[in-house]
Amino acid sequence: MVGIFNWLKRGKAFNNCYFELCAKHVKDIMVDDVMTIGKYDKLIDAAHIMIGAHISCLVVIDGDKPIGILTERDFIKKLAMSRDHSDDLLVSDLMTKEVFVANSHLTLFEAQKIMREHKFRKLVVVEGEALKGILTQTDLCRAVAEAKSSCPRAPRVKDIMTKSVFNISGEEPFNRAKKIMASKDIGSVLVMEKGVIMGMFTEFDLVSEFFMNPNRLRKSYMKDLMTSPVICVGPNFDIFEVNRLMLEHNFRRLPVMESNKVIGIITQTDVAWALYEFIEKNKDCSDERTRKKQDELKFVVRKTGSIILYSKPQGNDTAKGDDKKIPDDMTE
Repeated sequence: MVGIFNWLKRGKAFNNCYFELCAKHVKDIMVDDVMTIGKYDKLIDAAHIMIGAHISCLVVIDGDKPIGILTERDFIKKLAMSRDHSDDLLVSDLMTKEVFVANSHLTLFEAQKIMREHKFRKLVVVEGEALKGILTQTDLCRAVAEAKSSCPRAPRVKDIMTKSVFNISGEEPFNRAKKIMASKDIGSVLVMEKGVIMGMFTEFDLVSEFFMNPNRLRKSYMKDLMTSPVICVGPNFDIFEVNRLMLEHNFRRLPVMESNKVIGIITQTDVAWALYEFIEKNKDCSDERTRKKQDELKFVVRKTGSIILYSKPQGNDTAKGDDKKIPDDMTE
């Protein structure tokens, strides 16, 4: 490991992104301006902060000491639907009290392994008992996207996606979707009718609805709460490409479509775990088997009904990114 840092100091380029990532530590990529809240603050205020800042969690503090964390998943699992909600609900009613903290000097691979082993999507970073930052899987994914070194030829979306996709009818009540998401520990469900995607409902949507009108959730149906259109992705992007696509367009989960059918779903969690596992396994990959990560990311965007599909260009498709106007019809 000492040799890696000496190599970096001499200004030499790495011949594999594994060694470039090994030279980074949690303190190099963590967010140090952490959004926090107190455990006795109102839950509605916490939801307001999360929605306004478009973040998935708040660190709960006592002074400058982290004592818990409130996440979108806590809303899914712990928000009761048996009664109306009032302004009396506090952060302490939903927050997770066990906080796994990390040292800022961990390497990215060490931090990622801790997160994967414990199924965390973020790590609270402390110095002594004081809060110093937070590391999320988005930070880990961004570190890979910003690496300047070559990387191995990677597996494709269809090789790492989750094949089980949970869906629900638009006529089903919200409480049914919430039970599915809580029991399966998932952050979204597709709203489908006769095999066709009509919309999607995510944990972020739940927090947003709770902030806007806490008691509307109990009385609503999925067709009233779902987000539409739904952004989907083709199966042939490699994992480096889909990582860049997610970061550049702020996508956290993408249903995977092939031949106009849903064949799976890929989340940022899937991407983060797959990237670091793959890079570490291929740390000795020779130059002949690598490509430059700065390669231009090309994709075609097509829209039909409630679906917007990002796919790899084929044949005469030459558009990339947002330069491609979304046509009225989508064809595979």
